[in-house]
Amino acid sequence: MKKFVFTLLLVFVCHLGYAQSINGLFNEFGSEKNADCVKVSSFMMSLGKMFAGHDEDAEIIRKIKSIKVLDLESCTASVKERFSKKVNRLSLKGYDELMRVNDEGEKVRVLMKTKKETIRELLFVCTGKEDCTLVQINGKFTKEDIDKLVNQETKKKHGRR
Repeated sequence: MKKFVFTLLLVFVCHLGYAQSINGLFNEFGSEKNADCVKVSSFMMSLGKMFAGHDEDAEIIRKIKSIKVLDLESCTASVKERFSKKVNRLSLKGYDELMRVNDEGEKVRVLMKTKKETIRELLFVCTGKEDCTLVQINGKFTKEDIDKLVNQETKKKHGRR
């Protein structure tokens, strides 16, 4: 019985160590040749907030703490494939899935991490043969903020203001 419990514990610990973190993906793939990796720190965001206007976009911008973007569009197919495999093994404990799209091999997932009623992190993960992108937005948003932003962007897209 002790051997069984020890083996089970060992498998569990190995599985935890095998799981990739979001920051690990940024670190690993951000240095790949032709990868675009942009990290806007909380200090830079606070400087940008000083120049934000007073419209609805500015309200959302003020709630953003930091942004990280990783774009592998110009990378080789092997880098994109490796990224996709790592994303599939990604440990997403603590995240809630908002949306999942699979369109002709291009997969998009939108996830959020909340604390009580506040959204603390939004995560956009795109994988496919053509484009692999990871976007992480940290801040303090409400669900109403996200709803406003989606409605506002939908109106812009359809030519209504």
